[in-house]
Amino acid sequence: MNDGKIIIDKIISDAEKVANVTISEAQKEVDALLKAAKEKAHRQLDAMDRDAHSEAERVKSKEISAAEMQAKKAVLETKQEILAEIIAEAEQRLVSMEDAEYAKVIGGMLSRLDKSLGTEIIVSKKDAARLADVVKEKGFVLSEKTADIKGGFIVKNGDIEYNYSFESIITVEKEAIRQAAAEILF
Repeated sequence: MNDGKIIIDKIISDAEKVANVTISEAQKEVDALLKAAKEKAHRQLDAMDRDAHSEAERVKSKEISAAEMQAKKAVLETKQEILAEIIAEAEQRLVSMEDAEYAKVIGGMLSRLDKSLGTEIIVSKKDAARLADVVKEKGFVLSEKTADIKGGFIVKNGDIEYNYSFESIITVEKEAIRQAAAEILF
């Protein structure tokens, strides 16, 4: 019976050795799989972190661009308001000049006017008396008809009228006036 026990013990011992080797190899495979899984997880986390950082930078850049655009828009609106106020102030100063100074300005405009456009000058009711002398002096005829204008005059040649009112001149020259004022102010 001893021989049977020795054989059984040998089989058990060999089985334990094979089991230990198998367990050891299995543990190595498990460790390798765990290591690979951890490395893959780290790579994925790093990639996700880079993606999140890139997305955050893109969002940040977009927000900054939007804020800069709003700021530029606000500055532009303010500049346009200032220019509109300046143009309105210039028009107001033109129509509220002292009579002698106003007559001198209108006289200068009439001096540069081509008489082939006409010689009949229409002014506002307010300007008829204060411009009568300068109109005559420059070789034009003051019309009995008046116009609803704030300042300046209208040249009439038959049925054709050429509008040299301050409002008309400012409207036509508004962009040039804005550019000149902007160069001076800004």
